[in-house]
Amino acid sequence: MKKKIMWASIIYGILLIFAVAGVKNRFRPLPAFQCGIQIIPFLDAYKQYVEGTLIAHYLIGDLLLNFILFMPLVVALLVIDKDLSLKMMVLSILSVATCVEILEVVLRFGSFDTQDILMNILGTIMVYYLCRALIKTRLLGRDVK
Repeated sequence: MKKKIMWASIIYGILLIFAVAGVKNRFRPLPAFQCGIQIIPFLDAYKQYVEGTLIAHYLIGDLLLNFILFMPLVVALLVIDKDLSLKMMVLSILSVATCVEILEVVLRFGSFDTQDILMNILGTIMVYYLCRALIKTRLLGRDVK
């Protein structure tokens, strides 16, 4: 079962890299000065707020999309193993999200941003509990112990 979870995570991560590369840059690498590392989460939003230039595009586009990015993988992993713990789910998503962020810098498709990883994890936790609730009420056709 753990091999299935690992392979599902790897395949989703690879597909995600191609999606990110295709959407952001149409497979053209960014100049090196635009590829960086952002360790402090929400720093860009704070700077834009202070400057008065914070717009809804940033909040919706960046935060919300990163929030929902791994939702399909969470559902797929719960289909593979209905007894998967939250800890294992978060570790799986954390490893895939970190690899995606590292590859964005290495392949020059974007920057490493801890804010993206945090939003991915928050989305994972919410979807995990939502799916658990749906499973318990038998809306997904399964019975959880």
